[in-house]
Amino acid sequence: MIPSTSQVGAAGAHRMPIELRSPAVSDAAAMWRIVDSTPELDTNSPYAYLLVCSHFSSTSLVAEDPGTGDLAGFVASYRLPDDPDVLFVWQVAVHPGRRRQSIGLRMLAGLLRQAGNRGVRHVQATVTPSNLASGRLFRSFAAVVGAPCATTEQYHADLFPEGGHEAEVAYRIGPIP
Repeated sequence: MIPSTSQVGAAGAHRMPIELRSPAVSDAAAMWRIVDSTPELDTNSPYAYLLVCSHFSSTSLVAEDPGTGDLAGFVASYRLPDDPDVLFVWQVAVHPGRRRQSIGLRMLAGLLRQAGNRGVRHVQATVTPSNLASGRLFRSFAAVVGAPCATTEQYHADLFPEGGHEAEVAYRIGPIP
């Protein structure tokens, strides 16, 4: 079951309205700034966010504050070329001032409603073990959609150059009913 975005979120949580839409290239700089203000996430080059907004706009989305037009968050994702039943969530980011409003969960639910993601049976992501909030987000999303969530180590820490990067744990959610 794919829930509507109004069905997800913590009971009683203060939830500001958001509008979910596909990203436009004009969103890339704001996306980069949100990630740059989030120490738990890897900040990629601004060019990478331009690519998300142009090459992967049909499978990604942004959450916009309808009152101000500012971005509250985004999800960068794409379908795996060798397995299009799998949507890989590359990055989920919520503006620091908009956290604890279930925006991440609302965005993940919104992803499944996008035309570019029709037929997705599994959602996959990688998360570092210290990023507890992202781990909780993906487990909550699995519960909301009524699908199992399995975790395995995907990328060992020694695969990253210059050390200092944790291993990446794969979260695989699905099959999605």
